[in-house]
Amino acid sequence: MVAIIRCTEAETAHLKWQEGLFPASGRREWTWTTTRPREFWTKGSHVTLMATLDRYGILQVTRLGYTKRLRQVADLQQKLEISHVTPLPKPVALSELLALLASRHRVHLVEEGQQTEATGKALLAALVGLRPDADGVIGQLSAAFDGYTVRSKAGQALATQRDAVLGIGRMAGMSIPQLARWDPPAEELYDDRPPPAYLDLLSRPDTASAGGGQAAPGHDIAIEDHHIGRDAEIFLGWIGELTGHIAWRHFRQDDQSLLIANVNRTAAEGNSGADLLYYHESRGSLILVQYKKLDRVGGYYYPDSDRKLADELKRMQEVDAYAARLQRPTDDHRLSPDPSWIKLCPPEGLIPQANVMVPGMYFSRQHFQRLRDDPRVRDGRGGALRFGYSNVPSYLDNTIFTRLVETGMIGTAGAGTELVRQQIMQSVREGRLLTAGLLAGKEQPQSARNSARRRRR
Repeated sequence: MVAIIRCTEAETAHLKWQEGLFPASGRREWTWTTTRPREFWTKGSHVTLMATLDRYGILQVTRLGYTKRLRQVADLQQKLEISHVTPLPKPVALSELLALLASRHRVHLVEEGQQTEATGKALLAALVGLRPDADGVIGQLSAAFDGYTVRSKAGQALATQRDAVLGIGRMAGMSIPQLARWDPPAEELYDDRPPPAYLDLLSRPDTASAGGGQAAPGHDIAIEDHHIGRDAEIFLGWIGELTGHIAWRHFRQDDQSLLIANVNRTAAEGNSGADLLYYHESRGSLILVQYKKLDRVGGYYYPDSDRKLADELKRMQEVDAYAARLQRPTDDHRLSPDPSWIKLCPPEGLIPQANVMVPGMYFSRQHFQRLRDDPRVRDGRGGALRFGYSNVPSYLDNTIFTRLVETGMIGTAGAGTELVRQQIMQSVREGRLLTAGLLAGKEQPQSARNSARRRRR
């Protein structure tokens, strides 16, 4: 929906002060909170036309923003939060804009507050008619909150990185809302260039805090031993040996720290696949997830048409065998002690601004290979082998898989960092899109983690 806010002189001065602190080139998100009569802000979130007085006392639409209601602060007052405040390339007089509305829209016009759906669309159309450059600003706002439309292989790579980052946060059992708040790419993504790292697009917090994250844009920021630990320094060092740039973030919650890294050296068109690697340091638990895409049209994955699959399965089998040799009788129990998993997921058409993972089907390497001999998945044309939601008899979904990892029910037990190093090096050398996570620190019993999760809701 669409709304109008008429700013007071004090509010205009505050906006200018904020914009001076956070220039647009920094892509730093900031928010402005204010209150307005509740009767004109009763529901929804809105693309908002922000009108300020010029030196002649004329109201000009100078900015666009995105407004959502917070809470009722009094019987008649509503608290609002305006974010993604973006100046228009050229202001337009509010009266000139409203004069373009047809009478059927003017009769429903609210001078300040949320508009009806039809009137709101007419306002935006009139604004673009007067200021064509405003169309780009409106598009950025829509992408920031409604999602980012994926049109290329590079966009798919970005979507995969995002899903892997969110997945690692869930596997760690951490509540990290920042992982879902990101700024869409400012420029079109091209397949012949490396796609941007998802972690580089996250809104950067001011300071690290419990349940929060510390921005970490490169190797020049020191990693303190008591925050992440010696293994994390080695972990970043392995990645740095093979690539000049990584995007990484560090998050802390309770007595644990989580490092997440995006590594990508190749252009999207030359990318050989995507890997998620998650290592729980205190458990010695390694999980490797390889992403595969379902067909966009039919919604199936056809293993026999995947020329890379044989080599990938061979690698998985070797990793699983290596991990099995490391097992000891005293290791913790696992429902599945193998590290290798496959996620089949549909290609993303839209990357949302929410903590929503791409739906998908997870299979252990052994389960996947066993299903290839199952007649129930040989129901394609001429008995072709295919995997889809309609014919696969059983699989793990996002919730079950990440919860099993978090509780230590699947993954290796007692695997050392040498195995982690080998897999990181192999993924990067093969030109794969790697998202890696390392969880370190004291682990609480599951009952304590469950109680903490309920408190954070």
